[in-house]
Amino acid sequence: MKIHPFPGYENHLASNLADKSSEEVQHRTKAQIEAMLAYQLPDGMTMEDRLIPGPDPGQELKIRVFTPANLPDKAPMILDIHGGGFVAGSVDIDNGRCIALAARVPAIVVSVDYRLSGKDGIHFPKPLHDCHAAYMYLHQHPEEFGGDPHRIGLHGSSAGGTIAGGLALYLRDRNEPQPALTVLNCPTFSLNIDASLSMHQYLDLKMGPDNKALGAEATYLGGYNGYAPSYYAFPDYCPDLGGLGATMIVVAEYDTLRDTGLEYAQRLLRFGVPCELYQAPRLGHCYTATPHPFTDFTHDMMAWSFKREFGILDELKK
Repeated sequence: MKIHPFPGYENHLASNLADKSSEEVQHRTKAQIEAMLAYQLPDGMTMEDRLIPGPDPGQELKIRVFTPANLPDKAPMILDIHGGGFVAGSVDIDNGRCIALAARVPAIVVSVDYRLSGKDGIHFPKPLHDCHAAYMYLHQHPEEFGGDPHRIGLHGSSAGGTIAGGLALYLRDRNEPQPALTVLNCPTFSLNIDASLSMHQYLDLKMGPDNKALGAEATYLGGYNGYAPSYYAFPDYCPDLGGLGATMIVVAEYDTLRDTGLEYAQRLLRFGVPCELYQAPRLGHCYTATPHPFTDFTHDMMAWSFKREFGILDELKK
């Protein structure tokens, strides 16, 4: 199908193309990366890296804490999980997103630098356990951040959205505190992506190699073994989604992962899980990495949803 980029997102969509051989696409991809990594802290907001205990003995886990100015005592907290296809990325690529949410809610936003798959034999469930450790640290040590342990949200983009979805299920099954709201931004929930209409409609935007055994999903799982994966790794394999907390799913029209998000949202609704769904028009995978007024609009929507679930909008009651 023909692609007509939302004006201002041309570099972003070019960076999503599978074929990056042309000089123009390479130039646009470089410009998109530079835009994604650029950020400016608002007046009074602090950004601080800290180390907390990881889930493995002797492990230290880096987190990045964004704290807006003039927050009230016991402010809401949001754990951010970055993307990168499970094998790449870092807290650096989510600085802009974290700043946007921290300023808009306002809330303390904590981004976790979980271990990447494929390095030193790392694979699932270690990245999930890192994110779980960070989430529980916020819940158990809120005074270190000035936060409220009863108002913690989750936000994840791309692979980070997949991990966030798995983490919500992991917390549910362990009878641990559910996030007030889990925002899943352009995630994938299934390995069966090649069968989706969105994949066949936008093959030019296909992510990963044709050889599935070499793909990011296989690397995340530590290889395929003939069995269905844990639903903590890919939540669509969970037979019962009941009992999850409020969820927001954002998908993009020009994203091969679009349909897995749409289908998961419908499953959540069928299980009675409070769920909101937004499909962004003429935009590609994780478009919120691009500074743009429409990105601001999307972050505004996320912030309203976090405010609603945190109880910050109670003054609107009549």
